[in-house]
Amino acid sequence: MKDAIMREAALEIMQRGLKFSIRELAARTGISTKTLYQHFASKEELVTSLVERAVVQMKEREREVLADESLPAVTKLYETLAILPRGFAFADVRILRELRSLYPKAWLVLDEYFNEGWDNIRVLIDRGFEQGALRPFDVDTFIHAYVGAIYRMMDFEAFGQRGIAMEKALGDTVDLLMNGIVAGDGKEVRL
Repeated sequence: MKDAIMREAALEIMQRGLKFSIRELAARTGISTKTLYQHFASKEELVTSLVERAVVQMKEREREVLADESLPAVTKLYETLAILPRGFAFADVRILRELRSLYPKAWLVLDEYFNEGWDNIRVLIDRGFEQGALRPFDVDTFIHAYVGAIYRMMDFEAFGQRGIAMEKALGDTVDLLMNGIVAGDGKEVRL
């Protein structure tokens, strides 16, 4: 039953955002609100469970990418940085913004994921350096730019107004961080 509630909650979030009603969720699931509250003591507990599940899914996808021996290190790096949870409603930047403002406990779970666990990324970057696929750069600056870009997307009202999908925004950010903005033969531009 818990999985069914979480599945239906994710659908509600995709349709209504995080301001969905527990009563409507219970009806959608075909149970009473009392039954729903037997599985999740509060709406915040339910949302936090969804976020925790999403983080587990992202970590599993990261392990899949890292284990794929057919991919070069730079491709693994790109794929790992662009991972979004499957089946959860992070499809829109507005939902992340709502999560941060309405559900601080759930937000902390996601915030920790964004700011911790960079060991695999560092390994991929080191491999890219060793293989000559990446030019030398400060890894900490790269990580801060990535995390900062995600947070800035949530703060920038135009993203929500334009309905930019988080997947596209994240993919564009990773592309910018990895490929830069200089066209042509890839020679560095120095001022």
